[in-house]
Amino acid sequence: MRHFLVRYLLCLLLLNLAACSTMYPVSVENAMQQPQPSGIDYGSLVEVKTLDRKSAKFRVTEMTPEGLGGSMGFFRYEDMQSLKVQNESRRDYDSGETWAWVLGILGMIGLIALAASSDSVAICTPSPCPTPGPNN
Repeated sequence: MRHFLVRYLLCLLLLNLAACSTMYPVSVENAMQQPQPSGIDYGSLVEVKTLDRKSAKFRVTEMTPEGLGGSMGFFRYEDMQSLKVQNESRRDYDSGETWAWVLGILGMIGLIALAASSDSVAICTPSPCPTPGPNN
């Protein structure tokens, strides 16, 4: 049972980390035609792959109609093979709400583990409960 709980918690952690770091593609052609590409704002984490097969991942600090720039340099849309942006919808969640869900799930797992590990539960009326003998 203990191994199951450890594996279950690791799976939940990996799922949460994967959900927080998903990147989705942005059409480079549409980005060239718009003054600001949809889904990309200042501070967005983007991944750019250029036509000469170079890759860069950076936070956007500069946006012009010609391209995007950040700590890795400036990249023109016409030189981009692909453009991905981090899914920012996860950033809107309240961290207190997230912790409430995590702690609630952990509490339920703890209660299930406690119930599963108990040897026996007896409710007797009137008390005391008869104790089984060595022959029972």
